[in-house]
Amino acid sequence: MDNPDLNFMILLLAALACFVGAYVQTAIGFGMAIIAAPILFYLDPALVPGPLMVVLLVMCLMNGWRFRKGLELNLLAPALLARIPGSALGVLLLALVSQQSLALLIAITIMLGVLVRLKDIALPMTRTNMALGGFLSGVMGTSTTIGGPPMVLVMHGADIHRIRANLAGFFVVSTMMSVVALAMGGFLSVEHLTQALPMVPAALLGNWVAANTLHLVSRPIMHYGSLLLCTVAVIGMLINTFS
Repeated sequence: MDNPDLNFMILLLAALACFVGAYVQTAIGFGMAIIAAPILFYLDPALVPGPLMVVLLVMCLMNGWRFRKGLELNLLAPALLARIPGSALGVLLLALVSQQSLALLIAITIMLGVLVRLKDIALPMTRTNMALGGFLSGVMGTSTTIGGPPMVLVMHGADIHRIRANLAGFFVVSTMMSVVALAMGGFLSVEHLTQALPMVPAALLGNWVAANTLHLVSRPIMHYGSLLLCTVAVIGMLINTFS
């Protein structure tokens, strides 16, 4: 990555991935990491999870504030408590697994999210299921930045407005947990913060565009388009990792 043109292209593509991911997350409640993580991993594995986690935290704070009126703290409490040990296990995975294993973990996590959206799978929103979803979200979110699928699996049957609000609130707290866990584990440094800074404006722009143009976008196009993008991104990341 000594070539300045290559660095610029990587930065441009990373910013574009964060823009699209932020748009999707604001629109449906989750999806930024699912879209951005494999693309950033393909461009430069160093961008995942540290720098992307910082960008994701900024996005979560924005959406948490936007959807704060629909937040149900009693519903989220078991998931947030269970995410603490999940985040610790996620850091342990980062310390133990190889880059190829991490790529496989990201791919499996993303395809779980795609399966949930395609098959319309939903689990009852009991305290036990919320806790299980929170724990798995902690493991996946801290190790790969993709913590959405387990929580979406539990909340998928709810009204879209309820899903958006509670996922936004959950991700505010859970992403903070992951940031702290990564920093304590040595996987989030000042260099990672510097790498994240150019991507933050792109994510904020995607958030703003989504908030102001959602009424112009067909939901089926948004739904299946994001799933297609996820699948293509996973294939590209795996080819790049194992070639």
